[in-house]
Amino acid sequence: MFSIKKLEEPKKRDRSRFQRHSSILIWKCYLQRQRRWRLLVAETLFAGVLFLIAVFTAVPVFLTPLQTEPEPPLASSDLLASSRNNFIGYAPNTEPYISIMLRAAELLQTNIMNAATEDDLNNILYNLSMEKPINNSVIWVVWKPKDENMWKFSIRSTERARYVSSTESTEYPNPHLRAGFLGVQTAVSQAVLEHVSPTIPMYELSLVSMPVSPLMQEYQVRKTISGILLIFTVALIPPVLDTQALVVKETLSRLKRAFRIRHVDYSSVYVAWLVYAYLTAFPICLLGAITLILIFRWIHLVYALLILLAYVSVMIMLALINAMFHSKASIACLWNIMFTLLQMFLAELLVHHKYNLTYGPLAFLLHVVLPPLGLVHAFNQFALLQTGRGATLGDKYSLLYTVGSWTFINALYFALLMMLQRTIGQERAIGGQVSWKSIIFKKVEDVNKLHHIETPTGREREKLQEVDELVAKAISFRNVSKSIMNVPVLKKITLDIYRGEFTILMSERVEEKMLNTIEDLLTGLTHADEGTINVLGKILKPGKNYMIAPNMMGYCHRCDVVIEDLTVEEHLILFAELCLWNESKQYVTEYVHMRCKSLFEECHLDQVRYEYVKHLDVYYRAQLCWAIAVLLEPRVIIIPYFIDQPRYISVIKHKIMQYKKYVTIVKMGHSSLQLEYADRVFHFDNKLLVFGGTPAYMFFKYGRDYRVRMTFQSGGSIDNENISSLLERAEQSGATVRAHLGSLLILQLPATPTAHVAALVKDLTDNANVYGMTSFSISVPDSEEVCRRAVKESRLTQHDITAIRDGSSVALKNISEPRRWKRTSTLFTNITQLRAIGWKYCSFYIHFRFYLIVTVISAVVAGVFIGLSLSTMLFHLEKNRGAEKMLHGEVLTVEALDRKTTLVLRADNSTAARSIAKGYVLSQTKAKESEIEDIMYTALTHTESLTEYLVTRAIDSPQQYVYMYAYGMDVTTDATGSLIVQALYSPMHHDQGAAARSLSRVYMALIRHYTNQLDASIEVTDDPLALDLTPWMMYASQPPLLIQFLLIVMISHITLIPSKEHGIIRHLQSHAMNFSPARYWFSLYFYDLILYWVLVGMVTLVMVIIMYLVLPKAHFQYGDLLVVPLLLVVYGLGCIPQAYLFSMGPRAALNSMTFAIVNIVFGETTVLTKLLYGSALNYALYFMRISPQFNFSFALVKIKQIFLYNSECIIFKTKKLCSAKTLHKCCEKCGVLQKCFARKSYLSQYPGIMNELISIIATGAIFMTLLMLWEYRLIQRACSYVMSLLGPPEKCDEEVESLGVKREKVDVQDKIAQMKAKRYEKIDTFGECLLVANVNKKEDGVYVVRDVNLGMDKGTVIALSGLKRHGRLDLLEVLAGYKMPSSGVLWAMSQWRLNVDPHMYCKHITLSCAQNSIPTWMTVYDGLKLLAILRGVPKRHVDEELSTYIDALELKELANTLICRISTNDRTRLHFAAAVIGAPPIIIVDECTAYQNYSVQRAMYYILYHLRKRGHSIFVSSSSVECHLPMTKQLGILLDGRIYDIDMVDNLVERYGHKGYTVVVHIKDEIDANKMFAEHFNNFAINDTSEVLVNVQVLDDLTWAVIFEKMEILQSQNPEVNSYIVTAIPIDYIYNSIITNESGLKPAADFFSCSYYRKFFSQTARKVPNESVLADLIPFEKKYDITKLNELPWSVIFNRQMENELC
Repeated sequence: MFSIKKLEEPKKRDRSRFQRHSSILIWKCYLQRQRRWRLLVAETLFAGVLFLIAVFTAVPVFLTPLQTEPEPPLASSDLLASSRNNFIGYAPNTEPYISIMLRAAELLQTNIMNAATEDDLNNILYNLSMEKPINNSVIWVVWKPKDENMWKFSIRSTERARYVSSTESTEYPNPHLRAGFLGVQTAVSQAVLEHVSPTIPMYELSLVSMPVSPLMQEYQVRKTISGILLIFTVALIPPVLDTQALVVKETLSRLKRAFRIRHVDYSSVYVAWLVYAYLTAFPICLLGAITLILIFRWIHLVYALLILLAYVSVMIMLALINAMFHSKASIACLWNIMFTLLQMFLAELLVHHKYNLTYGPLAFLLHVVLPPLGLVHAFNQFALLQTGRGATLGDKYSLLYTVGSWTFINALYFALLMMLQRTIGQERAIGGQVSWKSIIFKKVEDVNKLHHIETPTGREREKLQEVDELVAKAISFRNVSKSIMNVPVLKKITLDIYRGEFTILMSERVEEKMLNTIEDLLTGLTHADEGTINVLGKILKPGKNYMIAPNMMGYCHRCDVVIEDLTVEEHLILFAELCLWNESKQYVTEYVHMRCKSLFEECHLDQVRYEYVKHLDVYYRAQLCWAIAVLLEPRVIIIPYFIDQPRYISVIKHKIMQYKKYVTIVKMGHSSLQLEYADRVFHFDNKLLVFGGTPAYMFFKYGRDYRVRMTFQSGGSIDNENISSLLERAEQSGATVRAHLGSLLILQLPATPTAHVAALVKDLTDNANVYGMTSFSISVPDSEEVCRRAVKESRLTQHDITAIRDGSSVALKNISEPRRWKRTSTLFTNITQLRAIGWKYCSFYIHFRFYLIVTVISAVVAGVFIGLSLSTMLFHLEKNRGAEKMLHGEVLTVEALDRKTTLVLRADNSTAARSIAKGYVLSQTKAKESEIEDIMYTALTHTESLTEYLVTRAIDSPQQYVYMYAYGMDVTTDATGSLIVQALYSPMHHDQGAAARSLSRVYMALIRHYTNQLDASIEVTDDPLALDLTPWMMYASQPPLLIQFLLIVMISHITLIPSKEHGIIRHLQSHAMNFSPARYWFSLYFYDLILYWVLVGMVTLVMVIIMYLVLPKAHFQYGDLLVVPLLLVVYGLGCIPQAYLFSMGPRAALNSMTFAIVNIVFGETTVLTKLLYGSALNYALYFMRISPQFNFSFALVKIKQIFLYNSECIIFKTKKLCSAKTLHKCCEKCGVLQKCFARKSYLSQYPGIMNELISIIATGAIFMTLLMLWEYRLIQRACSYVMSLLGPPEKCDEEVESLGVKREKVDVQDKIAQMKAKRYEKIDTFGECLLVANVNKKEDGVYVVRDVNLGMDKGTVIALSGLKRHGRLDLLEVLAGYKMPSSGVLWAMSQWRLNVDPHMYCKHITLSCAQNSIPTWMTVYDGLKLLAILRGVPKRHVDEELSTYIDALELKELANTLICRISTNDRTRLHFAAAVIGAPPIIIVDECTAYQNYSVQRAMYYILYHLRKRGHSIFVSSSSVECHLPMTKQLGILLDGRIYDIDMVDNLVERYGHKGYTVVVHIKDEIDANKMFAEHFNNFAINDTSEVLVNVQVLDDLTWAVIFEKMEILQSQNPEVNSYIVTAIPIDYIYNSIITNESGLKPAADFFSCSYYRKFFSQTARKVPNESVLADLIPFEKKYDITKLNELPWSVIFNRQMENELC
């Protein structure tokens, strides 16, 4: 046989574990990516379509060719004609300006006004207006003193002022031509030239546009880049989500844990996942890079690919970190989508409002925080928006800096990701959570330090179970203790697991963390704090992992661990290479080849070795899991507790039976049903080892005494003297109380001496009426009872079984008395309910004060910025010039531009042309050196074409051309000697005065030529004429980006309370007896409005303070500020219902983020509208009217404009500015260009905000209506109806139904027929409280509930026992109305149907389960008080009612404790109290007594007993049967989602158990058993015999007293009989035998199960084993049987020597 190298053999050379593991896992991820090619193709096609859209989006800007002649040439006559319909004037009217302007008037063919000063011109204009606004533009030419040979004048135009102050400045180029500016400039410049020229100038001037590129339209470029950014972000999301979903799935399936068990580092695992991500994203990035090349044709492929890979790397790292916090792939992906879109929109907003240009260093840092901002920056670089603007060396490498910063942040993210693996908490940390400090400040252990050796005390062996010394130990624990985050989990555990045994380590479900920690210790995922662990003679130490060592340990994973895209053989190769990483590849290959041969044969995997796991049935997956476990031929195999499908469990049981004699098998478990099958059992409880030994020894120690169960009709009265006397009588017979639950008493009665037992049984039978006993049974303990006794013994010192607190006793007495209050019923919310809801609301913000602090800070900051936004606008109103900061006047010279540029010149060989060219290239007179250092010149000969040259430059170097070429001149001489001069300009250049600047440069050259003075020049200043215009309104029209963001943060807290109350909490409140969903939401709406209005008051106060501090009080009226709080108040009316719609989900953070993203998108209109064109924009604006954020943003802009308009005249009046601006609308001489001032109303429809206010209120009403439709389940019912029409029809499979289920079904149908016929019989009360007819519930492709028929009368209790995975909790939620059934009908009180009137149905039912039923931020008392008030308990009786139940359930010490701070067991009591206080007619409780003290259990049973007496119907459920016996005898058993059977307990026992009594007699000598029993019994059968035992089934109809009496007579008459045991089959045994035959939930037909859809979504059929193969599976050997003597408990129950012999 192929042998494995021993662990001790030295390796030839050490290999890098990280390298080997990484390469193996990369191979695994490569195979996954390769075999998921369909998904990759879909992602690539999706991205390809988006990239194609991006190309079409970029066509108008980036893919449109150059225009050689974008605009026709304009001759001098054309320029002059553009200014003829304007009012033109000049000042001063002195020589030589008079003669010059007269010539200019001739050229313009219009009259020109003149005056001594500009003010005089304004007065003339006022006289012309006749108090009517002048529609024509006004142009003043204001001459400045001549500076030597430099002529200076300013052209002041009202059209230029309108243009600069409007948004058209970003859309329409060449504003000077439209304003008539160029015509005046041409006329005046030509007049000056003729005036100074000694000869008559002979030239012909025209204005010619240069070839242009669409890239010069910055506004269009930014709009296009916004669309491209959105497209690229959406295209890159699918590969990121694909990777994130894979990571979440393989983490939840415990595959990552499986790798860690094999000593694989987290870094190796995540490196492989990153490779998968890059394999997924690379084709899309490559396609994106090609798209970028098509769009930005001048970039390199590698450069574009590098940018996209760096960008997607950051997205991937953020997605991996995000995946750590989610336990569901869909939620993780949704979070990542929301977070990415939020980043994208924030980045787009910052870029759109040019924050990235204004605050460059901050924007560069934001590239790291907001990756889309870096991508926008890259696109801007590609689109040339940042080129040629005085770029420094750093700007040229800014993209490299961005990529470098992304790489650095990726490294930080990866380090954070590695730390989160052990520190994340919430049971996600593999190996147990550790603190951050322990990782950051990890200390290196000093190996040279001497360890303290404790002196043996000689009593160490007392903790060990005695065993044959020749049996070798496989695993030994010695005083092992372990704490997680300073919380003890294990304490001084000492045990031995022996070789060749099947050992079970078990605990109750509530102690799950103990078994998980032990498993982590054994697998090396963590290490003990104290003590030692020895495995096969080797001590487990840090750095040593024996899970990867041959012949040591193996781990059998659950079937979810296997990878669906790998074959069976590849799984074995993967795990073999992970374990044998330090061996050579040849060795591993040979070993895997030899090992696979045997494993495939042993595990029946020969035929499927090359099949993908996703095509295999659970049977083969289980075989594969076992093959992985025994791959390295281990001697110890660890098996986790079973949670998989039944077929998987059957396979593993088969393997255990096959291998348990050859290897040591250690299984974890929480069920006592499997105890009997093990060779050795260790039971843990409360951090300690309760028991360790063989099952036989456990039965011998705890299972030799009878289990006596008695139920009482009094419901467990507190001061029942008869029960006290019964206990005294039982104590005389040696009995002890195992559990005293009030109406149920369980005794532990010694089986010997039998006379005492018989006497006690006779006394109990004869005095049953005196004791109030309703039922009595005796049985020998099963494994479940044995475990209960072991736990009881360990907790005996902690809890008194029979004692009950005095306070609880008094409270229970009060509960038994008739109720002294009557439920109140109101149609509307009253003051009491409003107060209760208000205290819940206040408690939330007291507990979560951080949210309140953030909200208040946001309100204060929002008030500050609103105040600043209103006050800073008034700063623009200055004494001499109303808008000096914006309309400061601009000198139209190239030198004054102070930017890099190139002047292009072409001239012929004539003397005049060369002279003009000489004057052109010489700089402006008196220009500074700094102004001319960036100006370059390019001269062309007359033989060259200037247009061809410019086009060539645009093609060769578009980065240079877009910004460097805007001015030029072309000079030629015609045949007559006249000059032909063309002034060249770029019409789309960022310099909007390019035409005027080029024209000014040409006239400078002409005047120098004709005057022959090289310092001669004409300096023109563009100084827009505002007059009474309000040019600063442009500032008021900017969207309030930051203000709106702060308001969103301020209002997002509204989603928190409904989100945190999602589930049973909200259900119980909104469907309380005296409440409703409408009252719930409107009450919450009321308090949200109050808090919001308080915040609005804070915003208003801060705004007024800011206005008062920043501005003089006289500059504005405080009445103008009242409209802001009015807008905010109305904004809350619409925004709060919108927030409620976003709070429907259970995750508060996700709800808030979604709410914020939607608000940002719809509130900041420029994000979406800038991507739309034409009519689509109009439709989008109408659609966004339903958004309160859009209306608020629009209204705030209007308020700012009206405020500025109204405040302007106040400032003019207080500062007395009319003397400086006489024509202003606020002064006496008004009405020149605008109407005289009349105060505007804020509440008018136009230009006021009335329309926006109405829209906000209307949207609030719409949102509230949608909310009510959802809460009353009208939307759900409509969707369910549509899906039922589209989906496949329900198929009714005929299944064998039990007698109880058939009878229940018939009764339900009869009741339905009665209700339909309106025939109500007084005798038949079946189903009058709750009626369930053929109810089914589908979830995740299976029926969690199916074919349920049930009826409950008033004052009845029905119990249901079943496992949670069989749909127990789902059934309760459907019965309570919390979940809607997929099919079937439910009635409450014979009136209300769940699918017709869900609220009226749900208000009659309450539910208590593991889910929170009261807001966790409230105290116990306050939470219960809230529910009591909502259920109609009168105010004056609430405190009394609460005190009664709190004392009864021993919650008094926790009454003032927050619910979130109490333990799980205490919450169970609280949930029970929440269900019974002011309880409706129907009460549903689940696992209410689990893990509770006996006194609490007694109180619960007592409360339910008296509620039943008052007429309440009670439905209880649990995973066991015993907890139901104190309340009812009617029991249903749930199996695989359906009720297996339902009937009285006695009927179930008779139906599924053995008839009669089982009697086992211990004899001394041989005797004729038939003859002996025939003397005393008429009908009996001998079940089994042995040398000393006889097992007889007595079939006579006898009572317990009679059969014990007969057995006493038999024993006295037969000296050979030593002792006897009389027992019967208990209901527990029947229940356990039923649920162990589970087959799994039934698959349900979904939407894609229709034959039409299967054609398109067909899947490969799974490989299923033959039925004969399944039949050959070996089950566990049954060791507990009442009728067989060689099994438990009879094998140990009579052995008196067992205590000294068994180990």
